[in-house]
Amino acid sequence: MDKAHAAASSAEAVAAAVAFVLRSTKARPQTEAELRAKLAARAYPDDVIDAAIDRTTALGAIDDVAFAKAWVNDRGRGGGYAGRRMRAEVRRRSLAEAMIDDAVGVLDERDDVAGATGLARERAQGMSAKLAPEAVARRLVGFLARRGYSEALAGRVAIDVSGLDRHWD
Repeated sequence: MDKAHAAASSAEAVAAAVAFVLRSTKARPQTEAELRAKLAARAYPDDVIDAAIDRTTALGAIDDVAFAKAWVNDRGRGGGYAGRRMRAEVRRRSLAEAMIDDAVGVLDERDDVAGATGLARERAQGMSAKLAPEAVARRLVGFLARRGYSEALAGRVAIDVSGLDRHWD
């Protein structure tokens, strides 16, 4: 194969990789690391992957900082997840620690007790009135723990919301 043909093949491979990345990010935003892994799984050579990532980053299809901030805003603020869980979720997407700190840092301003209490109240309203307060509290602790709240905070909130802190006559 001559150099001109190899260059044409390489350009075609880059174009195909770029098209794949654009289709993939249209479905949902993804990090550079996720897209690199997907391209590698499709057996693209490293130089083609690098060129495709550079091109799609220039087009704005890949932006890890915007991804991290949007992910934390959507799930952390909108979904009620605690900072600890958000940090773990964003870390699984292979982002740099500084990027993670910056994105999750917006949750530091949030009142975790108020957020957990609101979530627990909403969840408790959907539970059967026949459940004993102890059962409600146990379920709320599990629910809040899955959202990333510490066991101590989840326990305090569950006791308050379930009414275990009240004296019943």
